[in-house]
Amino acid sequence: MPIHTESNNETGNCLRQAIARRPRFVVGGWMAGMGVFVLTFAFLAVRAPGFLTPVNLVRNLVMPAGIAGVVALGMTVVMAGGGIDLSVGSTAGLAALVAATLATRVDLGLPFMLFAAIIAGLLIGTVNGAFVAYLGVNPFVVTLSSVFLIRGLQFLVTLSAVSGTYLMLPVAMTRAGSSATFQIGLFLIIVVGLYIFLDRTRPGRYIRAVGESLEVARFSGIPVRFYTWLTYVICGGLVAVGGVMLTSYEGMARVGTGDGYLIDAFVLPILGQAVFRRVSVEGTVFGALFMYMVINGLFIFGTPPVYVNIIKGGLLLAVILVSGLQKLRES
Repeated sequence: MPIHTESNNETGNCLRQAIARRPRFVVGGWMAGMGVFVLTFAFLAVRAPGFLTPVNLVRNLVMPAGIAGVVALGMTVVMAGGGIDLSVGSTAGLAALVAATLATRVDLGLPFMLFAAIIAGLLIGTVNGAFVAYLGVNPFVVTLSSVFLIRGLQFLVTLSAVSGTYLMLPVAMTRAGSSATFQIGLFLIIVVGLYIFLDRTRPGRYIRAVGESLEVARFSGIPVRFYTWLTYVICGGLVAVGGVMLTSYEGMARVGTGDGYLIDAFVLPILGQAVFRRVSVEGTVFGALFMYMVINGLFIFGTPPVYVNIIKGGLLLAVILVSGLQKLRES
């Protein structure tokens, strides 16, 4: 006969808590965040000339937000698992360069570009995840080292393709990349798929369990190392797609493509966390739309582009401050 002990019961309880935990939304935070979003949108609709035009909303707001959102969703998965990845921007750039080089030489279409980029991103994520999960190296150290390594590989890829630091894409790819149907449609597919994965599947719940309490997850029998490794692999694939979306939108792949999205990858999930009180897909989407709505409005009012990163950094500090005050109030 099986022996039932107090330890068995405790293990079962921890496992049930780890894999069956449902999203917990704090109504006040969600309502406050949506209220700020609606008020900002209403203000820009009234005060910013041309803000409500379809061209502005689609091409200057939703499409850039979608590109940044896909990169940030990669970071969202890693953060949900309790990690961090500083190489998301560099990975997006290298994946895009590899895809553009192969597609230009072989003269294949956008689907091939996406496939090649995803493979490159998955490889980088596999290496990062192996160092973090199985060798126990600090994720900050691993991914920071990857940034310098990947930047060097970007130069090697471009110099092997052309004598320069950028590569022009075929017209057909540029036309597809500038299509709102392609950009927004791909973004929505990724959002829905990742939401289902993180919140409606057992592997996704295991990842959240690892991020919420490493010791409880380990005690519950969850293979912590595997799911930590998996977050970096998924992140690499997602940011690679974001890199292709960006290069096809711009019409060229170049060294440094994607570097500017590192701060977005931090700001958007944290901004969403301040509203939804957890790192989540819906929070990152909210953060992407809100931040790029603000940036779009500032551009309409004539704010120079050089201030964009200052604004993003200030927004990140403000969100961290608000989150810290919320935790102090709750404790």
